[in-house]
Amino acid sequence: MPNTSPFINVRDYGATGDGKTDDTAAIAAAIAAAAPTGGGGQATGNTVVLPAGKYVVSASLNLPPAVALEGMGWNTPGSQANVFAGSWLVVGAGASFSPVTIAGGGAALRRLGFNVADQPRSGPPPSAAPMVHVTAHNALIEDVLLYNPYGGVYLDGAAQAVIRRLWGQPVRYGVRVDRSQDVNYLETVHFWPYAYPAGTDAATYQLANGTAIELFRCDNPHLSNIFAFNYNKGLSLSASPAGTPHKVHLMNADFDGCVTGVHIDAPGQAGYAATLQMVNVTVQSPGGGAPKGHGIWVEPAAAFAMIQASNLRVARSGRHAVMVEADDASFFGHNVSLEHWGEDPGFSISAGSSFAYLDAGFSAVGGEPYAPRRQFRLPKT
Repeated sequence: MPNTSPFINVRDYGATGDGKTDDTAAIAAAIAAAAPTGGGGQATGNTVVLPAGKYVVSASLNLPPAVALEGMGWNTPGSQANVFAGSWLVVGAGASFSPVTIAGGGAALRRLGFNVADQPRSGPPPSAAPMVHVTAHNALIEDVLLYNPYGGVYLDGAAQAVIRRLWGQPVRYGVRVDRSQDVNYLETVHFWPYAYPAGTDAATYQLANGTAIELFRCDNPHLSNIFAFNYNKGLSLSASPAGTPHKVHLMNADFDGCVTGVHIDAPGQAGYAATLQMVNVTVQSPGGGAPKGHGIWVEPAAAFAMIQASNLRVARSGRHAVMVEADDASFFGHNVSLEHWGEDPGFSISAGSSFAYLDAGFSAVGGEPYAPRRQFRLPKT
């Protein structure tokens, strides 16, 4: 007889949640019990519930269509004495599998924390699979904490996904999107040093190598209410063998303590190139002995890239506030404020075939008087 209950408790299938016992088989059995029966041609998926506990997994848990994996929520580590209260999935450092794979359309992941309990405290973190691997369309991920992993969420050939209320400190990448040919939605992200404060080896690695959001082949992604701290790149538009990103929308974002806030190196051609529309975005680069980069950087490879920016503030860049090196690139800016950049000029376009239309304000270090050569470098055409 198929299980018709809307809720499947993993404890009923032998899961312990004690942080020591391998609970993979028990959770997988609960997921199998919740899977659609297909009776009458209709999916009858259910919700698999993880009561509060720490569930060790040693292989990927695959969510079929219409099945949700849901915990009880999680306590932000460091905020109270019981730092891992709530529901957690625990995986070993350097794992070659994702603890959760969303493999069925309409499946969901909710109210769970992910912890790499044995992540080394010294040296760079070992390369590992992402915590969540999404291969199906119409997935939902919400109220998830990525406490300390190497990689966070990977949308791999998946589209029409919704990711909202995502927290944590994934050190190599937070969200990666590739081979996605339709809209995805990323809403309310807070990447903060929950696990590794400044000066630790992992935080240093993150600042030198990490990217909060990586976009490769994807169409029309919508990103809103994004906060990312201590990354080498806040948002990256790049290329994979599958292609490049297009029609990227970014609204209400703060890339704080990031070497480069927005980075574009995706190759393009006339009529088919990386494009970014952003509104209400701030970039503050780290100081001290941190790596130095451009606040907004369009690399030479990114021919025909286009940025449209409204209400943009770039402050304390280690090098130029805005650097456009690609041919045939364009920058349209309204209400742009560039402040205290490290290398003159504040806004630099080096390619003769690229151009900018903008109204901008400049604030030089120490309140120095206006000096056009410090503010702009535009090609002679």
